[in-house]
Amino acid sequence: MEESNAVPLWWVLLFLLLALGIGAFAVSAVGGSLIAGVAVPA
Repeated sequence: MEESNAVPLWWVLLFLLLALGIGAFAVSAVGGSLIAGVAVPA
């Protein structure tokens, strides 16, 4: 079992994937491309 004071690696990966997914959806929702959204923030 993992240490109680350590954050599980799967939780961090899940959070990052969720954050990236929401970010990608937000950029697509406003009608911009992912590449343009990253290179030129709105």
